[in-house]
Amino acid sequence: MNILFLGTKLKLLPIYDYVREDHNCRFIQMAVHSNNASELDSLSYGLDDESIFDNWVPDAVVNLKEQAHYLEKEKEICERFGINTFLNEDNIRFFSSKAEQDIIWKELHIPTVPNNGDTVICKSDLSGGTGFKVVAREEAVGFFQNNVEIEYIVSCHLYADSKKWYWLNNHVMRYDDNCPARSYTPYEITDADYEIIEESIWKLSNRIQIQNKLFGWQFMKDTSGNLYSIDFNLRPFGGWDKGSYDWDVSNEVWSSYLFDDKPPTEIKYLHSVECAYTEKQKFGYAAWDRLRNKLEHPYTHEVLTYDNI
Repeated sequence: MNILFLGTKLKLLPIYDYVREDHNCRFIQMAVHSNNASELDSLSYGLDDESIFDNWVPDAVVNLKEQAHYLEKEKEICERFGINTFLNEDNIRFFSSKAEQDIIWKELHIPTVPNNGDTVICKSDLSGGTGFKVVAREEAVGFFQNNVEIEYIVSCHLYADSKKWYWLNNHVMRYDDNCPARSYTPYEITDADYEIIEESIWKLSNRIQIQNKLFGWQFMKDTSGNLYSIDFNLRPFGGWDKGSYDWDVSNEVWSSYLFDDKPPTEIKYLHSVECAYTEKQKFGYAAWDRLRNKLEHPYTHEVLTYDNI
């Protein structure tokens, strides 16, 4: 199989490592970034370098970015070479825009952060909190919501094939003074949080089509006890390249799902991963210490499924 990777980010390494021995892989350099893998940079072609397709036609496209220009490039290449794709103008707008996500969630009666406070947070569509800032309401531009006090953020990982969504894993990030303090995976969601998140996944799976993608959805719990949907990413979250959600904590390799393996009905987690942030930083990522622990009592996660429209 000929596999075309969009970009050279570190997060692509687990997939490349899974396929590199048995498949012919090529990379398009989409951007120069500190999170690029030097090994992948050395294998890449320029964004407009058509020689990448000399005597070589892709059978599949791998993309772990949800920014519009990445998704439009993925769609363009799939259509050019007759590769099946679920991407269209409407869902590209949803995947790439926090404002559009907020509109859809409101239509589906999925709880979102209010927008009626005097102090708000302006949110860009870049990764990792880039471009976020807290301002007085009258100074806000673009998409913004109330600046609430965060207790924790739950990140849910999922995979979708052509028929179903599979709920694979949960990760929690605890906050201190609205700064990430420590994280833990795997995390078991319980009680009211579970009811809201499970219903939200069911609702969205009946509205947005996704095929052969790993993706994540974040929910924020504020210190007043409210749970809100805050961000949907068409990719795994940070830590994926370290195996923090699959191969370093269980016997599963999520990359295999992208190449016809089917997720199991249960995933047994044998280890946990904890990260403690060494300094307070509201947006972006401060330095952290990562600790992998063997679980005294392995945790079994039931992989719930949802019909894919």
